[in-house]
Amino acid sequence: MKEAIVFDMDGTLFQTHLILEESLSQALNKIDEYGINYINNPVEKYNEIMGVPLEEVWKILLKKPTDENIKVANQTFQESLVGCIHSGKGKLYDDVEEILESIKNKGYTIFVASNGDVAYLEAIYKYYRLQKYIEKIYSINIVETSSKSDLIRHMIKEEAIVPKYIVGDRLSDFTAGKENNIEVIGCKFNFSKDEELAEANYIVESLKDLNHIIK
Repeated sequence: MKEAIVFDMDGTLFQTHLILEESLSQALNKIDEYGINYINNPVEKYNEIMGVPLEEVWKILLKKPTDENIKVANQTFQESLVGCIHSGKGKLYDDVEEILESIKNKGYTIFVASNGDVAYLEAIYKYYRLQKYIEKIYSINIVETSSKSDLIRHMIKEEAIVPKYIVGDRLSDFTAGKENNIEVIGCKFNFSKDEELAEANYIVESLKDLNHIIK
């Protein structure tokens, strides 16, 4: 079995905050046309809960989170996110390509496991040509439970890998690591919270710091 490093995407490799407000605002404006109501200050609330699966996000942001309302809101939001990515409004974190190349050169296979939807993740993957470094991207959409722990288990089985570390910024990453007996590196970036980072085995403030941990 091959050794691997598993990365989160939002707030770890990709600076989601650069497109979040615009994308969410666009989506909310569009769902207004459908008569779908949402809570006050939805952007601020989304920043608080960033990192959870989008189905759970809409259960919090929408006043009436029916299955149909969630479907419409999520599809509209995904279209806005992908549009912003293709317009070049997003950005990878500093040194992403350098650190991914370094890890790959050390003999590790690199994967992404994310709570993001497939279309959004594929847009980032292709726009920034990350296929040069990342073997495959796994979206939470492929597991019925919306649990990142289950997503990691699925990945391990399907790819026949032994993950050395999970690199992420939110509690779902740290929980997935603990529940799968994998050490976790917490990224103290835009969406991270100190109380959640306390659950990580290591904490980095720059992706370059991964070189001191991943040997």
